[in-house]
Amino acid sequence: MRVILNGQRDVSSFDEALTSLLENAHSVSAAVSYIQVGGWDLFSKRARHLNFGEMRIVCTDQFDITQPAAIRRALAKKVQIRNFTGSGVYHPKVFITEGRAGVPSRFLLGSANLSTAAFSKSYEAGILGEDAAILRSLNRWFDDLYSKSATPFTSDLLEQMDSRWEKAAAQRIWRRTQERKSEGRKQERVEALAPEDSDVLEDILATLRLPLGLLNIDYAANNVRSLDKVMTDLANPNRAQSGKTRSELKLLGLMTGSTLTKLGRDAQKARTPAQVARIWCAWIKSSPEEQLRAVNDRLVSAKRVFARFWKLKPEVIQFFLTNVENRRERGVLQTIELLCNGRSVVQSLSIEEFRMLSQLLRSEKLPAYIRNEIREYEDNKGTRGWNSDDRRIMVNAWQEV
Repeated sequence: MRVILNGQRDVSSFDEALTSLLENAHSVSAAVSYIQVGGWDLFSKRARHLNFGEMRIVCTDQFDITQPAAIRRALAKKVQIRNFTGSGVYHPKVFITEGRAGVPSRFLLGSANLSTAAFSKSYEAGILGEDAAILRSLNRWFDDLYSKSATPFTSDLLEQMDSRWEKAAAQRIWRRTQERKSEGRKQERVEALAPEDSDVLEDILATLRLPLGLLNIDYAANNVRSLDKVMTDLANPNRAQSGKTRSELKLLGLMTGSTLTKLGRDAQKARTPAQVARIWCAWIKSSPEEQLRAVNDRLVSAKRVFARFWKLKPEVIQFFLTNVENRRERGVLQTIELLCNGRSVVQSLSIEEFRMLSQLLRSEKLPAYIRNEIREYEDNKGTRGWNSDDRRIMVNAWQEV
């Protein structure tokens, strides 16, 4: 048997032990307290050679830590995942692998749940082994747990979990904000995430929907990205006939083929950026998602983020509208825009909590499943247009129509 300890030299980490456990396995049975999207993503990548349809997992909705989004991802891979329904607190962390004949081959016992923190810096300890007697005992225990003390996740249960989890997540974010204040953490960039910070990020990032939307009109490519540019191109039909410009106006719903749509013709008559914004926002707001998706997938994201923005706390809305061109607050402003892509949990966040999350989002250790999208936002469209009034004009236009 081998000892497992995170963060110790010459001793296997949980991630390394899990990789060893899954090597040459056909399937795996796991009993863990909770599952987060980041942990499931890392686990499923290491288990990608396994038969997911034969994989069995039992977790719990106790304490509202397990993320419903993680359960849905497991179900999408046909995993036989169940919710603990027995009495008492459910707190095991047991992994058992089986070969093709269904015979147990290895086990991993420890302290780690399926979370990003468990795969990185959290303090975890465990044992990896192949002892036949222990395997038989663990396998009997798991079979009994799975068949007698757990039931499949249903859509109704997941909807109930969504509501409870969002309230609990908001409380966890608030508590971590207060803890960081008491610790005197005011740095603008977090180089290494504490496990508590990692869990907070898991809570908020698990709700983000892709593709990410923006609070401006930058939903085409790299040419037509501002209200002024839209007005210029619509005022010069000959210029709008160039291939690149025409394709980008199509992505905004302003052209079809080589002619302006009704939306394009209406916007062409506008005399100010605010009028263009109101015309475009009214179209987005009134159009069914299927119609928007037929024009440009990202327009559905626009409908989502503008609606979410006006459900934020009044102090957050006011901060954004007041500081939209303030370079010193750029990080917080980007975080507000980014998190408008999330679920309703973001509506309970104060401006102080957005500030904390802004710091955490600039860590080098973001969860792998969302890291590329956030970095792409920070390096591309999320950096554009902050020197103009477009975002203030667009969000106000959305509210006005």
